Amino acid sequence: MRSLKSTAAVIAAAAAIALGCGLGTAAASPAPAAHTAAAPRATVGVCSSTAASNHTVHGALPQAEVHRRLSSLTAQHRADYGLPAKGPLGTAAGQVARQPLVDIHPSQGTAFKSMSGADGSCATQSVSTQLNADSATTIYTPTMYPPGGSCVELVTVYTTSGRSVSAWDWCKSVSFAASVPIDSSFLSTYTNGSGAYTGRVIQTDAASNTWAAALYNYSTGQWDTLFTQSGTNQSGRTDGWDIEELYSTVASSGQAYSCGDMAGLTFESSNISVRNNGAWSPASSANADTHYDTPSSDFYCPDRNYQMVSAYDHWKTVG
Repeated sequence: MRSLKSTAAVIAAAAAIALGCGLGTAAASPAPAAHTAAAPRATVGVCSSTAASNHTVHGALPQAEVHRRLSSLTAQHRADYGLPAKGPLGTAAGQVARQPLVDIHPSQGTAFKSMSGADGSCATQSVSTQLNADSATTIYTPTMYPPGGSCVELVTVYTTSGRSVSAWDWCKSVSFAASVPIDSSFLSTYTNGSGAYTGRVIQTDAASNTWAAALYNYSTGQWDTLFTQSGTNQSGRTDGWDIEELYSTVASSGQAYSCGDMAGLTFESSNISVRNNGAWSPASSANADTHYDTPSSDFYCPDRNYQMVSAYDHWKTVG
């Protein structure tokens, strides 16, 4: 969820963010090799499949529980965009949401170009059951937002509250609106044992600007819907992204707390695809670039390794 103001990584702050909690310490340890294997590449054929299950994602949380677990992140993202608070998650109407202080907000990965007719994106995204984010860190990796003024962003979320694949509503509530925990049931249903899920966000009705986020159910060979929304996009963006993005604070050692949280873990997005006027194609120089990238040094993690494996349909980061 990138800021309109700047893609610079360092936001001046002396205090640690807590996202409602206190400053934590890094506790993650390297994961076994089985958990860091490269995700298998999806095919554009899967992304373009019309086999919809007409069911919601299995294990999706009730909306009240989504708000309980993720509402502490809302003010941060609204403030990034200068948006007023909205609804029960915000402050009084007309006020700008207060932004929690952070030291760094870097990102790297694929950026989608703003193009006429853009109406979707799809990718196979890694998940980890090993990452335990402390209270000084919020990690979105990968997070995918299609070009074309989408109402929905599909985000792999790691916070002190847990791990989830969640949908951010850019058109009405401007908050996390749907979520499914990354647990054993999720892994068996949506990763087919691979450690990566295939997700897509597509426009389903242009007249009402309706967008739907769905996960491919490997058990049924169909798409299960996580969230649908319509209306006017309030981010002001018509471009998009599939990136690693995080908010964190920097310890006295000079390393970000996120560095310890993610140490030894691999995250990647493969077979990144873009839909234009209903037709799918791999992310390439024709429709993508890296305009949301910040320097690797902005992650404050000297052992972190990032590479664009194949421009621009596959990126990977370790640590």
